[in-house]
Amino acid sequence: MVKCRYRHGAVMTVEDIKRISADTVGVTVGDIDGRGKTQKVSLARQIAIYFTRKKHGVEETGQMFGRNHSAVSHTCKRVEEFLECDREYGKIIRDVGEKIG
Repeated sequence: MVKCRYRHGAVMTVEDIKRISADTVGVTVGDIDGRGKTQKVSLARQIAIYFTRKKHGVEETGQMFGRNHSAVSHTCKRVEEFLECDREYGKIIRDVGEKIG
């Protein structure tokens, strides 16, 4: 388990969210920013998009990840489905959420 390396009360940036998502899933931030489609990379990217969307608008989040608003909306719905229906992925997503705060 990766411990959060951020000071309490510090402002969480998109790069921080990407780094935490990547570390938790076991990929690199470069993988998240790339176009890779392996299961681990896709999961890390989806988690990063989901938590970024909680802090920014759909359009802005899409621009940050090189996606359109439709892809961001679809990704957020998919992550919410993981939280409801998939124990393993749900735990990973909750772990990232706790680290992000």
